[in-house]
Amino acid sequence: MLCASAVDAMLKHKEYSSGSLYQRIEKAVADNLITLEMAKWAHDVRLDANDERHADETAIMPTEADANRTIEFVAAFAEYLFVLPAKVKRGMQQEQG
Repeated sequence: MLCASAVDAMLKHKEYSSGSLYQRIEKAVADNLITLEMAKWAHDVRLDANDERHADETAIMPTEADANRTIEFVAAFAEYLFVLPAKVKRGMQQEQG
C-alpha cells in the first residue's frame, strides 16, 4: 500500500492531482510524462494495494518477491521522474558553463 501511496505522491508532486490514481496515471501517459509500460506497472502496484487496502478475503497474499518487485518499480519511477531529469539538467548546465 505504501508503494501505491508513493506513486500517488510523486504524481501529485508533478502536478497530477485531479481525479483518481488511475486517471492520473493515464493522464501522465497521455502527456508523455511516463511510458505506457511504466503505466502498466504503476497500475499493477495500484491494484495490488487495492487488494490489501480493501481487505479482499479472496485476494492472494503478496509474497516477499511481490514486495521486492513493487519496491523496485517505485525506485525506478522516482529515478525516471526526478533523478534522471536532474542529472540531465546538471549535465546541460555544465556543458554550457
